[in-house]
Amino acid sequence: MTSSADQAQLLAAVPGISLLSSEQLYPGRGTGLPLLVIENAHGRAVLALQGAHVLSFTPAGGRDLLWLSPLAKFNHGKAIRGGIPLCLPWFGGHPDKARGLPAHGFARSSDWSIEAAEQLDDGSHRIVLGLKDSLQTREMWPHHFHFRFAVSVGSVLKVELAAEHLGKEAVPFSAAMHSYFAVPDVAECVIEGLAGCEQINTLGGITRLFNEGDVVISNMHDSVYLDVPAEQIIRTAAGDTHIVSDCKSAVVWNPGTAALKGGDIGAAYSGFVCVERGDVFDNAVTLQPGESYQVSMTISA
Repeated sequence: MTSSADQAQLLAAVPGISLLSSEQLYPGRGTGLPLLVIENAHGRAVLALQGAHVLSFTPAGGRDLLWLSPLAKFNHGKAIRGGIPLCLPWFGGHPDKARGLPAHGFARSSDWSIEAAEQLDDGSHRIVLGLKDSLQTREMWPHHFHFRFAVSVGSVLKVELAAEHLGKEAVPFSAAMHSYFAVPDVAECVIEGLAGCEQINTLGGITRLFNEGDVVISNMHDSVYLDVPAEQIIRTAAGDTHIVSDCKSAVVWNPGTAALKGGDIGAAYSGFVCVERGDVFDNAVTLQPGESYQVSMTISA
């Protein structure tokens, strides 16, 4: 991992990027984590180094397109509820349940390093975070790797995820950008761009369906959509949010009233919908030695 001093020196050369503690932005919510605040004439984003986790994106003059739970905590080694957590190198529960490995992989609770940061000619910013295998990660996933996550902040948010497999044998791999989008009321939003896709409903087991039209949410919803179009649109009274990605899967999730039973969402469940892009379930891949997995996603109002 790059030292804190080296990372601070790298950022010092780039105007518009600040390294702060979560206590400065979200006081009283955990023991504290380092955050990057990226601001320019086009927009503003907040990014946690733990998990390479985008917490907020607000285009200039607009609203924050992402949702961060008011109950979210910032504690080392614990995933943050909201924003865009990265789920890899597996999605959901690990296939070997007896090992007790963390759901959605270890990337979202690991410390990533700043590998590059720059301000582009148009005033926007691009920052690249990286995560390499360690003794701790190899105990969970016995492979050498180099993950990279590039975040470009302008009038739109573009993220690029790359996973380079440096091991000596083929390995199954799945990933998702678990995006939480802010909505005025989840029961009144409409998600377009998933009609005609195979739907895997994961509530109460696995049920495969054919999704005929737009997706609306009446209560708890947890479904994977396979081989989806590049673009989905979340339509709300506050405006539309566009999601464009070359990932093959989409996951739509909201816990509904089950969130009232406890945890870090509570009554705020009505203020978000997850429309995640990734390659999961039937769209998961196998990485050969030396092979890289590369996907991107763009979010705009």
